Amino acid sequence: MKLSTPRYTFCLFVQLMFLLLDLIFNCVSLFPRSRDGLLVLFIFQDLFLILSITIMLMMFFSTYLFQAGLVEVLMRKFLWAAAVSAGYAGASVALHAVWLADKWGDAHHPSGPTLVLLFTVQRCLSPWYYYLYKRAAMRVSDPRFYEDIDWINRQLQTN
Repeated sequence: MKLSTPRYTFCLFVQLMFLLLDLIFNCVSLFPRSRDGLLVLFIFQDLFLILSITIMLMMFFSTYLFQAGLVEVLMRKFLWAAAVSAGYAGASVALHAVWLADKWGDAHHPSGPTLVLLFTVQRCLSPWYYYLYKRAAMRVSDPRFYEDIDWINRQLQTN
């Protein structure tokens, strides 16, 4: 797949960089030195996660399919990536909130089993998120999504 403009290459590079940073943050968060350092780490991880999803949405919105009102074709192609990204983002934010509440010793949040469950869910979703997000980022960078060509008609006929 050849990218036709530098814009798509730049967006793909930024998306892959955010994925790598998320992976690094997941690894580093296992060895926190202080709760304040953990808070900063989680803020940056959640910020980069939100930015990566925002960049993906901007790429979707700039496609010819979206602008022509053919959202169902995009949804068919990227439904699993969107669902797993939303699930991973929700699991990450929930894990970070419970983990920080546990670190600060908040008695109103019983987080022993909850923390283990959220940690397991988030870590099990992470490889699926990395794989599907990277795949979606590379697929949405395909120039066919930005042109009015016969490919779009074939996609509509397969529905």
